[in-house]
Amino acid sequence: MDKSKFKVKIDPNDKVAQIMNEWYAALGKNGVAIQPKASTILGTILAKHLNDVEEDVFDRYMNTKAGEHEAFWNSLSNDEKAYVEKRRQEMRDEWYAQRGLVDNNSKTLLKG
Repeated sequence: MDKSKFKVKIDPNDKVAQIMNEWYAALGKNGVAIQPKASTILGTILAKHLNDVEEDVFDRYMNTKAGEHEAFWNSLSNDEKAYVEKRRQEMRDEWYAQRGLVDNNSKTLLKG
């Protein structure tokens, strides 16, 4: 197994990357192969619990690669999902308002 392809570039203060690199090295030594999705899930969970700087969940959402989105989304709590949805709608509303357009697909509650 070529361990170099699994090496993550490390910021010396990034505990998640350090743990992930140690994990990849241990897997390589033992000839263990894993699915890429497992790495994504582990990295997301570690980042959630280990990084000193609490990154805004919406920023993480916006920077998650398409192939990693499902694992990222499944790792969020219901409160975090609601927050992301709220921020998405705010951005959408702002985009339409800046252009003087009407969002025909906006979700509004009917009162009655």
